[in-house]
Amino acid sequence: MKRRNYNLLIFLLLILIYLAGQFLIGTYHPEERRFVFDAPADVDFLYYGAIVNTVFDAFPPWNPAFAGVKLTQPFVQYYPAAILAPLVNPYNAIRALNMMYLVLFGFLLRRLFPKRYGLPLLVLFAGSIFAADINAAGVDFIARGFTHTPFFLLLALAIFSRRLYLRLPSLVIAAFINGYLMLMVLPFLLTVYVFEKRKESLLLLFAGLTGLLAASWFISSEMTSHSIFSLFSKSLYFDPVEIFKHAAPFLILSIFFRQKQMLVLLIVALLFGTFIHYNPFFPVFMAYFAGAMLLAAGEARTPQSGLLAAGFAAILFAGFISASYQKYNPERKNYFPRYHTTTDASVEWILRHTDDSDIFVSLTADEVDLGLIMQHRPVYLGYIGHLGHLGLDWKPRYEATIRLFSSGLAPPDCDYIFYGPVERKYFPVANLPFDTAYHDDIVTIFVIAAAD
Repeated sequence: MKRRNYNLLIFLLLILIYLAGQFLIGTYHPEERRFVFDAPADVDFLYYGAIVNTVFDAFPPWNPAFAGVKLTQPFVQYYPAAILAPLVNPYNAIRALNMMYLVLFGFLLRRLFPKRYGLPLLVLFAGSIFAADINAAGVDFIARGFTHTPFFLLLALAIFSRRLYLRLPSLVIAAFINGYLMLMVLPFLLTVYVFEKRKESLLLLFAGLTGLLAASWFISSEMTSHSIFSLFSKSLYFDPVEIFKHAAPFLILSIFFRQKQMLVLLIVALLFGTFIHYNPFFPVFMAYFAGAMLLAAGEARTPQSGLLAAGFAAILFAGFISASYQKYNPERKNYFPRYHTTTDASVEWILRHTDDSDIFVSLTADEVDLGLIMQHRPVYLGYIGHLGHLGLDWKPRYEATIRLFSSGLAPPDCDYIFYGPVERKYFPVANLPFDTAYHDDIVTIFVIAAAD
């Protein structure tokens, strides 16, 4: 009797779940009872969409929320979405890549581990734990796989491919697009070299270090509020609870499967997650990657190990379904479309009558009130979380923006002021002494140059 291929069944199941997820996250509007596919789900998605729309305008691309400053966070992985965006809009491009990267990862694991690729896929793309404050990798990959998955694709290729000419550039690029994750990989690569004493292992270590140094230089080149090293020194504090909750299943799995290298990587992720909280999601994600690869490349300790591993994966999968529903259920109004159809006419005017490099003053107040003009033109914002993580000195711009709308003093190097629904909400009686370039009942666009 031919043995059933559960690997393929798991792969197809994940594809169906992720496809369903793309139709719910940031598309279904609970009040209007309809789907909206061309609007951001929250300020994170607005920021991603803005990058996707502007990444080809300059090289290095500008930060769309901090006009005139190059985008120093990883930007290489945004180019595929930017290529798709003119065809399907940036948010559907994100959804398409979420699916494409899952499929690519499935095919990569199928090639590397043809007899055992289903459970690793299930752990990485659907792993979870109940009632976790920090996202499991699979929960986050549903919505943001396009920005996280490229690193893990490259890392899996770098670790398990047999072709050195693929492994080395994969590590360099992976380090460049996410240097913080590579900080967890370098101790692992060093340990591998110490164990193996092979020239190939040393080359891999130097490849990862080269990419990390390039990423560090690129990020620090625009940091003004503090140094790149202070990002980590300020992030040092002891808080092991969340990382241990996520890593516990994989520590248990290591009892049933022996894979020395992945156990080292898992321990490194635990240490980072415990002591360095620059971005606590990433050590959690690395723990899931290490757990998935432990299942893929590990050696079963007993004949029953495979069955026990499948049981653990089933528990993780149940947690994934529960956590995903709680996080992304549109009725909870955490991730549903944010848009103002009343601004469509003004945006159309902007696209026809202004240049890609024209800088707008706008407000992004919070995740509900979004400065949607950022989807189309670089803006002069104050604080959003992404700017804080990058070490940019956002306070002077924030103060200049408030000063503009409260007293009419324009910040330097700006071309237009977008005074729309968000701006009217927070500054309903703003008296701006500039010529009007566009006006309707909802939006007024002022041209700053005319007042000089």
